Amino acid sequence: MIVSGRVLRWSLSWFLLTWLGLAIAAPVVILPESEPSLIGGLTLAKTSFNPSRGEALDLTLDLKQAADVTVRVFDADWREVSTLVEKKAMPAGESALGWSGKNAQGEVVPDEAYFFTVEAEAGDLEEIYDPTAFSGGEEADLTEASLDPSVGAIRYRLPEMARVNIRIGISGGPLMRTVVDWEPRVAGAVTDYWDGKDLDGLIDLWEHPDRKMIITYFTLPASSVITYGNDNALDLDRVFEADARTKPERNPQRAESTKISRHYRIPRAQDRAPTIKMGFPNQVGEEDGAVVLNGRSIVHVDLDEASKPHFQSAKFEIVFYVDGRFYAEEETGYAPYNWVWDTSQMDEGSYLLTVNVSSFKDQIGIKSARVKIVR
Repeated sequence: MIVSGRVLRWSLSWFLLTWLGLAIAAPVVILPESEPSLIGGLTLAKTSFNPSRGEALDLTLDLKQAADVTVRVFDADWREVSTLVEKKAMPAGESALGWSGKNAQGEVVPDEAYFFTVEAEAGDLEEIYDPTAFSGGEEADLTEASLDPSVGAIRYRLPEMARVNIRIGISGGPLMRTVVDWEPRVAGAVTDYWDGKDLDGLIDLWEHPDRKMIITYFTLPASSVITYGNDNALDLDRVFEADARTKPERNPQRAESTKISRHYRIPRAQDRAPTIKMGFPNQVGEEDGAVVLNGRSIVHVDLDEASKPHFQSAKFEIVFYVDGRFYAEEETGYAPYNWVWDTSQMDEGSYLLTVNVSSFKDQIGIKSARVKIVR
């Protein structure tokens, strides 16, 4: 299936820079309404592939006239992964290129979404095809999806390649699980799997009368491809050098006229639900998997060490729910945090205590525990 790399009808627009009285033609960034003189289009042979098994991606570059060409691969954080060709003389017409799915150091890249840019020069002409200048980041919600508890499937259809977030919670209450946490998906029919449980496996949400599911996505740039087979997506800084070349913003005005998701430019390693720890330092004991509490009890909430460097730099709030209903909150959250819960105000019995730690950038950590209150 040939998808990606929209072959556009572009018009060439010129921008003149004046420096010391000399008129210099700046590189032209190709936009959808343009009509280029050099770059006719870039087509990818498929939308996903597995470089861990030796698969490669075929690309076709169409040039309107001979030019010196540079083709680069960038990751989701706009860091350069590899250069396929650099200032290579290429003829007019279609030329075949390929990417092995490896970075400049020869390592197979993590499972993620990647995109391509093209720079072409011929005489005084210089054009840049950068898909992020006109595509990617557009946010929308999906209102139709089907659930199949018999196989644990969530099925939906994406109009474009996109990064998807699926959250399951209780209407008017807590978020109970992030099933898909801003992961890239191909266009068309998609199936994700969920066992029907909350994050801690304490309750079954398939048949919960107040279950609520929200599917949100934002589009990937044109000329994107998704790699799989190397599940190392959280370790991007190890695979790519921290000071790797970052692609410049080609069209900063685009965000002013397009609904761009707040998640689009947050680094992927940071834009994830943090892992939450919850403890009960003065608990009375444990019974049948539940923490036994009596009177004024401390609920200790903290972030795991991997989440702290990114999450603590943002403002967040801590909200507590009992049996799916709001109970208390701390609007200016910090970690670690000790909440004093006066359980004498509760009837004796068993409850489900859930905490949501929510950043103002819309990352939400979840933790639940069974508690038993006694006198």
